[in-house]
Amino acid sequence: MITERHNLACRMIFQAISKTGSLGSCIVSKDIGSNERMTMQNLQIPETAESRIVPKWLFPPRFSDKDRFTSSRPDFVLVTPIAAKTQKQQTNVGGWVLWSGRGQLRETESTSAAPPATSTTTNPRQHRPKDLNKTRGDIHLVEIKYCEDTRPQNQLNAAKEQHKDLCTILQGASVTLHIILLGVSGTIYNTHILKPFKKLGLDSQRVKKLASKLHVHSMNFADKLVHTRRALSSTVINSHQEPVSDQACNPPDPH
Repeated sequence: MITERHNLACRMIFQAISKTGSLGSCIVSKDIGSNERMTMQNLQIPETAESRIVPKWLFPPRFSDKDRFTSSRPDFVLVTPIAAKTQKQQTNVGGWVLWSGRGQLRETESTSAAPPATSTTTNPRQHRPKDLNKTRGDIHLVEIKYCEDTRPQNQLNAAKEQHKDLCTILQGASVTLHIILLGVSGTIYNTHILKPFKKLGLDSQRVKKLASKLHVHSMNFADKLVHTRRALSSTVINSHQEPVSDQACNPPDPH
């Protein structure tokens, strides 16, 4: 149930970005459940986003397939034409442009991070992400996590650590990690939800609409999880009438 709560929220966000956002055609991979589940929700998978693994062409030329298959998998990966601000700030390392700004990966929490908007003369829907030169494409990793409503910092740090190595390996004009945090009881954060949505191509009206849907989704699942845990806690698992352990009642959140 915890996994499905996460995947359903991801698919709601995926639908908004792919159908109504300005960067819909820039999605190159997604790891938000099976294609069958997406079909059940009437979600159309873009041609560029059929794989659940980060595309090979974003890795160094000699990077092994074994390491690529075992690397971390963000919920979404987008590749957009390089933004004008990024182009001025980029730093070349060994022929590839890996870093921007002050030599650090850009994150959505940073006030100095530039949004993935393209220049006024470039429409991202006119480009196929794979056709972009590595030095001309900005890579955006999107990780979505549920967190404690009053203490989101733990999951924020976990997301950074989860994709730290991947951010270092990928080759593009810049690598930006967008961390979207959803409160388990429906809390909607300005910094961790609304701002990232805008950076991913949604306008203010669609951001508010999507946030409202995610709030209702989280509230409904919170109610289901509470009732399920209470039922599990009263279940007898052996002849000694021992209750289910805390670990079984509260399985670790895989996301």
